[in-house]
Amino acid sequence: MAHKWYPLQFAPILKEKVWGGHMLKDMLQKTYVDTPFGESWEIADLPDDQSIVVNGEYRGKTLGELTAAFSKALLGPAIVNRFGTKFPLLIKFIDAADDLSVQLHPHDDIAKAKHNSYGKPTITNRTGI
Repeated sequence: MAHKWYPLQFAPILKEKVWGGHMLKDMLQKTYVDTPFGESWEIADLPDDQSIVVNGEYRGKTLGELTAAFSKALLGPAIVNRFGTKFPLLIKFIDAADDLSVQLHPHDDIAKAKHNSYGKPTITNRTGI
């Protein structure tokens, strides 16, 4: 059965952090709450944090539900063969109004053994906003 796909929009998952600021509210309008949020997770497919579609036919569905049902259509066969039906990226904005805590991320072997997960290579794009 063919599906008509459209640009999926997701509700952000906001994370309070001691080093967070107000740029996610002031610059990106991610919230109206005056709380120092440190992260806005834009796309997440994690056990305790699931992005939820906010538009169209799949409104209210989680990213995990969609990738489980339509993995090859959404992710492509090569990604499904390598990572399974979980969306393999976490996409987020960070608002660091103060020094960040030390972050250590294991490589694939340790992450698989200790957390049944993949390691966490990071791509960072810093802006001077």
